[in-house]
Formats: sequence, C-alpha cells, structure tokens
Amino acid sequence: MNLTLKNTLIYSMLAWGLCLVPGADLLSADDKQPVDDSTVSSKSSITVNNCRIKLIDRVILGSDRPGVLEFVEPNEGELVNKGQVIAALKSDALQAAKATAKKKATNDIEIRYSQKARDTAYVELEMNLDINKRVPNTISKLDIKRLTLNAEKSDLQIEQAELEFEMNKLQMDEIDAQIEETKIVAPFDGIVTKKFRSTGEVVRHGDEVLELVSTKRVKVESYVNIDDTWKFQIGTPVEVQLDIPGVRLPIEDKSYPGKIIFVDVEVEPIHGKSIRVWAEVENLDDDLKAGYMATMKIMTDKPESKVAQKSDAK
Repeated sequence: MNLTLKNTLIYSMLAWGLCLVPGADLLSADDKQPVDDSTVSSKSSITVNNCRIKLIDRVILGSDRPGVLEFVEPNEGELVNKGQVIAALKSDALQAAKATAKKKATNDIEIRYSQKARDTAYVELEMNLDINKRVPNTISKLDIKRLTLNAEKSDLQIEQAELEFEMNKLQMDEIDAQIEETKIVAPFDGIVTKKFRSTGEVVRHGDEVLELVSTKRVKVESYVNIDDTWKFQIGTPVEVQLDIPGVRLPIEDKSYPGKIIFVDVEVEPIHGKSIRVWAEVENLDDDLKAGYMATMKIMTDKPESKVAQKSDAK
C-alpha cells in the first residue's frame, strides 16, 4: 500500500513538471526582440547585408572661363593620367599679353635712369653747398632748398621705378594664371566616361566638358543597427564579398579588404534604428563595379561592454 502511494506521488510530480516545460518555451518566445535581417552580429564581427558599391572618384570637369575649345584630347573610354592636360581653350590673346608683360618685367631702364638722375642731383647740391662755404650767401637759401628737394625726389623716383618693375613681374604671373585657367587638367588617374563638348565649341564659365572616373577604389555603403555602431569606429578593417542577386559569378568567392571611412552623425528615419556607414575598398583588378550588391563583414575592435543596451522602459 505504501509502495503504491509512493509511486503515485512520483508520477504526479513528473506529470506536473512536464506541464511546466511548454510554458517556459512560450515565455522565452515572447521575450525575443525582432532582429534586423540586414545585420548579423557576433563577438568578433558584424555581417552587414544589402551593401551597395559606389564610386569615390567621379568628377565632371568644366571650363573655368568662357571661350572656344582649342582641343579636347581624350575620347570616351580612354585612360588619362593625373596632371595631364586633357582640354584647353584658345589663349592667343593671353599669350600675346604675356609676351608684352615679359618685356616689361625684364626692362630695368627706368631704374638705371633714376639712379643716374639721383647721382646728378646730389652732385649739384654738394657743389652749391661748397660754393656757399667758400663764399657765403652766393647761393640763396631758397635755391639750396630747391636743390635739396630735387635730390630727395630722385631717391623716391628710384623707389617708384623699382615698384613698377616688380608690378610688371606680378602682371606676368597674373597672365600665367589666366593661361592656366584655360586648361582642363585631370585631377587623378582615370577613364573618361562622358564627353560633353568637342574641339571648336564655344563654352561658358562652368560648362561641362568631360566626366572622369577612377575605379581604383570604391566605397561599400549600407546601414548598421544602432546597437552595433558601438563595436567599431573609423579605421576598423572590413572584408567585402560580392552578393549579386539572381546571378552567380566566380568573383563572388573572392574577399576584398578595406576599412571604415564614414559613420553618419544622425539616424536615418527611413531605415528605423540604423545608421549609414561606408568603407573604402581597393579595387585594383576592377572587379567591384558601381551598382553591385555586396556583403560586408566589419571586424569589431571594441569590447561588448560598450554595446548600447535596449531599454525596457517605454
């Protein structure tokens, strides 16, 4: 009898314990927070999906002044080097003005004449002073003052001639700067992707002439959960892999190293609790095309203790 009662109590406790298990599972499921599928975080890295590749070095080159295009060298698809003059306006008038300014800038005749005039003025003053020493009041005081003023004036004429000489040099530098403004120079190594104007066309100030693009480096941009932004900073290394929807390319197995360059200072309201970030990645083999989608793994370098914690108080 006692054995039967003991068995009955044991079975009852086991049944009661089994009834509590589903309840615990339900409680755990209710406590789970929704997860953004675009970002997956671990202790050593953050995987960011749906990243888009964009170009960093893309410029539209235009004219700094109005005029007629003397030449536009490269065509679309051609490579150019940094510092190469790829287009220029006609500058015949400026070249003629430069030749005139150069003559003036090398002409020091006025300085040499002023120096000789000064020597003569001082000699004349000294002679008249000497006469008055030998025979007092032979030369009037007014004449002596006039001669003194003429000598001092000759000193100022030398300064004026030297100033004009320097101004002529500066004028030549100014014309050189204006000639440089007629040139369109490539700011970096790249490829011409668009040609808006041709040789002989009239352009105004700011008119577009060429578009130049460099693919040697690209930026990989996406949005990261606010919680994860505390785990990395500018300069944090990343690894990027292409993830192009609908196709499978051999280069999608390749990894491209880079580093975080930009972390936005405000939250994007369109993307909820996310912040825009982008990394710079070298693209030496031109595998990474603008517009491709990719996955970026951010190699976190901050301890988990600094990660922002979600607050239960609402």
